[in-house]
Amino acid sequence: MQYKITTLSNQCFGLGHYASNETNDQLGTGKIFIPVSAKDSSYALYSEDNGKTFVRLENGDRLDNGVCFEDIKSRKNVPFIRLADGTFMAMSFENAAYNLLFNTKQEKVPYVAAIYRAASIDDIIAGKVETSIVSIDIPELTCGYGDSGNGSSGTVDHIYQLSNGDIFVMMYGQFKDDKILCPYFAQNCGYQFYLYRVWTVVSHDMGYTWEFGTTVADCNTYPIADINAEGYCEPSCIEVEPGHLCAIIRTGGHEVVSPLYCTHSFDYGKTWEAPYEVCSWGVLPKLLLMKDGTLACVSGHEHNFLLFSDDLGKTWSEPYIIEECYGKWGNSPSGYNTIVESAPGEITMIFDDPKEQIAQNAPEGYKRQVYVRTLRIEKLS
Repeated sequence: MQYKITTLSNQCFGLGHYASNETNDQLGTGKIFIPVSAKDSSYALYSEDNGKTFVRLENGDRLDNGVCFEDIKSRKNVPFIRLADGTFMAMSFENAAYNLLFNTKQEKVPYVAAIYRAASIDDIIAGKVETSIVSIDIPELTCGYGDSGNGSSGTVDHIYQLSNGDIFVMMYGQFKDDKILCPYFAQNCGYQFYLYRVWTVVSHDMGYTWEFGTTVADCNTYPIADINAEGYCEPSCIEVEPGHLCAIIRTGGHEVVSPLYCTHSFDYGKTWEAPYEVCSWGVLPKLLLMKDGTLACVSGHEHNFLLFSDDLGKTWSEPYIIEECYGKWGNSPSGYNTIVESAPGEITMIFDDPKEQIAQNAPEGYKRQVYVRTLRIEKLS
């Protein structure tokens, strides 16, 4: 399948990266809110027209309706989803119990998450968010390391509400029988890193109680060719038809180019097909179902790129590089991006790129800049 991609607009918003934790209210107010990380500060990108245009919000900025952006340092920049009742919900990224464990090698590892709720996207912007705590029984969960040397025992990557009303979460980390070591981390970082797996948890009562679902992909069942890959991690999932879920999953590691994989469920996430390769590189894939039925995926790190599918994720196009940049971490894009359909047949892509600052000999931590680029997508064949 072939597509023609035309750039309609492009804007740089200054230093920053990781513009990937969007709160999207396109089904309601048309507002989109995206926190951005930067070396000396943080800010947010904000749209009131479904992503056609964005402005930069600094701490204390006031919107036309009087809402004040409170960029509190301790703010949890998690992506909220809009629930069917019009309210918003998010889940904390990592196991809140991990730092309380006396012995990380204990047999049963508890998982504790924060659930964040807000009445509107305006309340999220203003920091008017309520927090509750839930415990989730993940039977084989163990403690391990993340790819930055951080201790970890499960990470939340995406949260969704399915057409049957369930709140569905994809997670990654290590279970007790994940014993395949990544040589890269032992040789270069001095610690033992066991390859990740992806699993699910689900709530049938709007996020008040949770249960373990199933493993989606693990390296014991579906080995990865490159032993220096990180395993199955950073999954993105979307419901393309009622009960039919399509997921794209990262496997790449530190300075290791390893594929993105795709897998499908046809029973609301209860069981999953074997994963298959769809692109030879990429981190944190993000999926978007366009109004014409085209399924788009954004990813990056080695370049920023898009993939397309015209059959609900069964087959995928070759990658379309939107911004070329290949380099080691720090001299490359983060690859942590956002895409929205800002008009029928048009994608607005939010990404970071370091080339301009590298050309200016910018120091470490001051290289990536955030861009908002709108693209027309036309299928040719």
